[in-house]
Amino acid sequence: MKRLIRLIGKKPAYNTAFGISGGAGSQKRLCNFESLSPVRTFVSRHLRGCVKIKNYINKKNAKNTIKLIICIEFFYTFTTKIGKSMSYIEPKSRNQMMIPSSIDDYVSPESPVRVIDAFVDKLVQNNPELNSDKGTNLVGRSAYKYSTLLKLYIYGFINSVNSSRKLERETYRNMEVIWLLGDLKPDHKTISDFRKDNKENIRKSTILFRKFLIKEGYIEGKMLITDGTKIKANASRDSLSIEIIDRRMRRLEEELENYFNQLQNADAVDSLEEEITTLSKDSGIDKALLEKIAYLQAKIEELESYKKKIEESEQKSISLTDPDAKLMRSKQGFFPGYNIQSTVDSKNKMIIQLDVTDRQNDFNTLEENVESVKNELDIIPETVLADKGFANEDQIRSLEEQGINCVVPFYEMGKEKNKRQLDNGITFTYNEDEDCFYCSQGKKLTLMKKPFKERGKLYKKYQGKNCDQCSLKSVCTKSKKGRILSIRVEDEWLKKYKNKLKLAEYKELISDRKKYVEHPFGTIKYWMGKMPLLLRGKEKVQAEIDLYATCYNIKRLLNIDPMEVILWKIANWG
Repeated sequence: MKRLIRLIGKKPAYNTAFGISGGAGSQKRLCNFESLSPVRTFVSRHLRGCVKIKNYINKKNAKNTIKLIICIEFFYTFTTKIGKSMSYIEPKSRNQMMIPSSIDDYVSPESPVRVIDAFVDKLVQNNPELNSDKGTNLVGRSAYKYSTLLKLYIYGFINSVNSSRKLERETYRNMEVIWLLGDLKPDHKTISDFRKDNKENIRKSTILFRKFLIKEGYIEGKMLITDGTKIKANASRDSLSIEIIDRRMRRLEEELENYFNQLQNADAVDSLEEEITTLSKDSGIDKALLEKIAYLQAKIEELESYKKKIEESEQKSISLTDPDAKLMRSKQGFFPGYNIQSTVDSKNKMIIQLDVTDRQNDFNTLEENVESVKNELDIIPETVLADKGFANEDQIRSLEEQGINCVVPFYEMGKEKNKRQLDNGITFTYNEDEDCFYCSQGKKLTLMKKPFKERGKLYKKYQGKNCDQCSLKSVCTKSKKGRILSIRVEDEWLKKYKNKLKLAEYKELISDRKKYVEHPFGTIKYWMGKMPLLLRGKEKVQAEIDLYATCYNIKRLLNIDPMEVILWKIANWG
């Protein structure tokens, strides 16, 4: 390096005989070996570049010797590789590759799979009743443990692998799954049946994990944020209304009557499904005919059950593939689905409640969500935050009376209507003594009836008497009865509550609501992919949603504390 530094001060001379450049100087300055010529010492094919580095440094007016040395060292490293061809990273020979002695070497120490393994094992250890009774049977093939399949599902959902067939493939090719299950390979039918057969245990496991999070301080329970989202059910758009059911039942009954007329002895078919074989042998009646009659009777009974469900509910129709799903309205239109109610704790944005409902809106769910948290986790929050869709006055009053501070804004539709009236040049003035309104044209609007409730809110209706003679009627209203005003009646409590929400601290909470509750929905829908739900029926869908809630909380846990801390807390969970 010293020789190269000194060489920069010398101009290289080109040697035509050898096709190289050389630098020369006094022997005392350039070389410590008297027997070696200075020219031979510094002969180099790349010395012409030293002049370029010198010029570059001079242009920059470098005064620091360290900068000079770094530039020369970079030049030396670069020039030593000139003339060599670039090469690719080549794989190792398969004949020389060595497999690690332990499969644990394939799993990263920071992999979430280690938390899943520790959590499920400790969960079942603390609650042995979660394991199925099938493991105690001495007859038949041994059953898989509850913990084995729960681990597989949690790992799959976190990694957006929720299909039973895809999970089966992962047990053969995914080293983390092989490590997690101990090389067990359940088939897709066993994996699929797990969710359907263990609905209660999955629900219990989810609640127990939330209690662990509460115990360790990850969930505080002081401020809860609740919201709802609609998820498409695993069902087609084909649905049945009462009119369609009645029409199909009439057609089936006519067809059934024709089959009965073909029987020589119609009295012999009281219990068709049980006695088809006996009747066909003893009475000589065609077995195929009896089977058709039994089939038609079963279809009629099925339609009757659908009709009963429609009559008991507020729905006008029912889905054929998933009768528990209701027709939901969204920005994308109508679809059969479920309304998922989520409650999130403000401390670490963890899911504290995730319930499946068939309600078409959130209006009557606020108090229900709070009660669910209280009953399952024994938590009474200080504050509950929700959007305008939860603005049920009766429920808000009930929670406020229990000492729970509600931050739920109301829709202000009256202001929008007044603006439209002013644009038309028509105003309405309230007369408190007469309890009536006068429009700008002098027409009187009297009280139609006593205050009434609509969607949990108290209203009064006022109607104009002589609107037919008004020149502005076509602009004011299209009703033949005259102009009608619906006025919200606000008592002292409601006025006080609305004034509370105008405070700066509550305005800030309302504006920050989305950052708490929208992230869980976004993450879970991302995991679900294009097929949101795989199961049918409200109870089965609840089990599926509970798994997603557990997966989300595990993910959040890994973002809060280091792996070692989490594993230590799980190990001491008891």
